Amino acid sequence: MAALAILAQISDPHIMIGPGDIARDEALTAVVQAVVGLAARPDAVLVSGDITDDGEPRAYERAHELLAPLPVPVHVLPGNHDDRAALRARFSAGEGGAGDPVRYSVACGALRLVVCDTTQPGRDDGRLDASALEWLGAELAADPDTPTIVAMHHPPLLTGIAAMDAIGLPAADRAALAEIVAGSPQVRRITVGHAHRTAFGLLGACPVVICPGTHMRVRFEPAGSEIAVEPGPPAFALHVLLPGGDVVTHVQATVPE
Repeated sequence: MAALAILAQISDPHIMIGPGDIARDEALTAVVQAVVGLAARPDAVLVSGDITDDGEPRAYERAHELLAPLPVPVHVLPGNHDDRAALRARFSAGEGGAGDPVRYSVACGALRLVVCDTTQPGRDDGRLDASALEWLGAELAADPDTPTIVAMHHPPLLTGIAAMDAIGLPAADRAALAEIVAGSPQVRRITVGHAHRTAFGLLGACPVVICPGTHMRVRFEPAGSEIAVEPGPPAFALHVLLPGGDVVTHVQATVPE
């Protein structure tokens, strides 16, 4: 059964410029090489936030260089470690001023990708404020027929990791998003990053996929007060649109050479 569209997702590379940060570059390079080597070429690649660790312009230049081998369009959104203006200066990220929220829609083969910024400058936790919710509702209503993936950085569900959930989306925002998605059956997935591990859940009836980061993995410690990280294999996700309109998501780790 041939796929109608494939969207690859890379998340949380946290690129930095400086001594000792080569592991981040190597991890992102491994994922890019794995995507390039896929037997079926994706229609596009989504990078779902925390492209850099510190929002520095040179780090975006480096990330752009590392992503350059990808032979398909690359769509980005900011994470809590990113700087909107610096991101926009190096990547195409929809319309708006340098510091405005990053919101846009784009066709990825037969899929529609709707990107909604959940970041709050200077903070680690996310928000979907009234402006974001109004934009997202209107954007989904504008095309109710095309199978759609909504992408953001912060998960719209609880992960069961207390320290991570403390910097997620507030309950009221999750509930408001659930109401919008419930009226938009063309949304097949909400896909996010931020949590640095693979996880799945539901927002109402809509599947939510948390894509693992390329570099470090957040350890599953439900009651810890601090986020604990550990090494993990660089990994990425593939969202595949099948005939009939269903979407299946694969999470694939890279194989060390």
